[in-house]
Amino acid sequence: MKKIDSNGLKAANGHVPTQNHDQRPKRERILAAGLKLFAYEPYQAVTMDRVAEAAGVAKGTLYLYFSSKDALYLGILSDGLDTGYRTYQTSADPRLPIPERMRRAISVTVEFFDHNRDLLRFFATEEPRLADARNRIIQESRERGFNFFCSLIEEGIRSGVFAPTDARLATFSIQGSIRSVLLYYGSGRPVSELSRDLGELMLKSLSVGTVSSLRPGYPQ
Repeated sequence: MKKIDSNGLKAANGHVPTQNHDQRPKRERILAAGLKLFAYEPYQAVTMDRVAEAAGVAKGTLYLYFSSKDALYLGILSDGLDTGYRTYQTSADPRLPIPERMRRAISVTVEFFDHNRDLLRFFATEEPRLADARNRIIQESRERGFNFFCSLIEEGIRSGVFAPTDARLATFSIQGSIRSVLLYYGSGRPVSELSRDLGELMLKSLSVGTVSSLRPGYPQ
């Protein structure tokens, strides 16, 4: 079976080229190399030797950062989700108006995962032995993202910027829309345009005057 090189291309000789000129920190190089391999090949086909070679580090150095292939796999998952969360969290400057914070959070989330398609592919992989640990990491990340958007919506409702609505339902709608755009929309339009329009669509649905008030008894 031919291997996948560090750029996602199949190497004719079956080996992954060593990244001799990569100036990134070693841990970052290891994560990037492991992500590329795990995203395109079955878990069983990926070895620590190949990851070390692709990252341009000695195998012993690799084990200084990750004690096993399992630890590396879970580390890649955790790091990717953490990076995505930090990206949209830091975009929401509290000094900005709430609608602009929401618009930016949606936009940078879409664009981050579009620029990191290997992460999306990696999230779809599974290793039965690691299912419990994998699901815990993903669930924790989902909760952080959910709480971020839900808190923003609740703040908008309290301030009168957003109409009274079910903040949890609105958050699920936003997260589901982001996921659908990334997975299913295709390449017919620039991602920057899609993310902008998605943000505008979500804001229109939340804004005062465009959303009906909830019936008594609905959570707010």
